[in-house]
Amino acid sequence: MSRNIYKLRGLNLNRLIELSQIGDKEALGMILEKFEPMIKSIVSNYYGTWLEYEDFLQIGFVGLIQAVYNFRNDANTKFSSFAYMNISSEIKSFITYLNRNKHKVLTEAVSIENTDENFSESGDYYIENIDSQEKDFLKEYLFSKSVEELKEDEKNIIKLWGYGYSYQEISDKLKVSTKKVDNTLQKIKKILETKEEIYTNIKNMFGGYL
Repeated sequence: MSRNIYKLRGLNLNRLIELSQIGDKEALGMILEKFEPMIKSIVSNYYGTWLEYEDFLQIGFVGLIQAVYNFRNDANTKFSSFAYMNISSEIKSFITYLNRNKHKVLTEAVSIENTDENFSESGDYYIENIDSQEKDFLKEYLFSKSVEELKEDEKNIIKLWGYGYSYQEISDKLKVSTKKVDNTLQKIKKILETKEEIYTNIKNMFGGYL
């Protein structure tokens, strides 16, 4: 056990939350470990054989991590209650997402991981061969949540881009400027980058592969 971990184990929950909010991944990991039983308990109320248990568990951790980042000590509520509410809400949102997207394939093709400085006009850079890998519900769900933060016209741009249309083709089809297309893609990139940290934390927790 590292000296830092040993020191962290002596801190109370509120201090661990404060450290997590400023980027201490070991502090965050301790919180995730501490509240894993809560997540499993909540998941047991929703889990069905139609989807892998681990998929639901990962979404539960999304809710917990967001609870850690959003919690305020002056909110006049216990973190455990705040976390329970966030985890439950996230799992319900995930179920709604699954029911709404049974026949959609857009998010199967877009990688949340490819949001680096090489971001370019070509949607091909972000398209993965979905037949060559297992379905990643966490990745799809986080991408879907990112798209939900866009305006309706921006969603249409992202949808066409995800299907491989070029800037000019999107511009012509939707009657918008290529600048609008570019601004929208840069906007989704920034939103995705905020989700990528959550994705990476959970990915590491589950052994480096989701």
